[in-house]
Amino acid sequence: LGIPTFLRAMFRCGCVRVAIDLEDCRGMDSTFLGVMADAATNLPRHGDASLIILNVSEKNKQELATGGFLPLVKIVEKPYHPPAGLDLQTVDFFHLPDSDTERIKEIKRLHEELVNLNEKNKEQFGSFISMLEKELQEAKSSNENAD
Repeated sequence: LGIPTFLRAMFRCGCVRVAIDLEDCRGMDSTFLGVMADAATNLPRHGDASLIILNVSEKNKQELATGGFLPLVKIVEKPYHPPAGLDLQTVDFFHLPDSDTERIKEIKRLHEELVNLNEKNKEQFGSFISMLEKELQEAKSSNENAD
């Protein structure tokens, strides 16, 4: 869940292109799709801003099409491997929210980004968002009663 925070920081620093490599990806859950929807819809709106998807399998491509991503992303059709000598660094961006309530809020927000892409996503994930909203309301009521 730290990826959206990391990407927002990168966008503030001037990053306009994000590449996601799906080479080892056998399937995408709805939270990851929400992360990609969040990135694609919150890229700075100028120049060559784009969410680039690398090493997409046919299954991945179908999931992206079904999720409404194709108008929002650039898919590199041929296999892509980083250039020789490129020094990649691991970035520690996986910081979970401080509380369960904050985690649920972030998961809900990411799913809201996903359902905004198309009607099918709304049908598929709308009840999940409602369930998360109910959990948040129950947590809020519980905290108010504890005070």
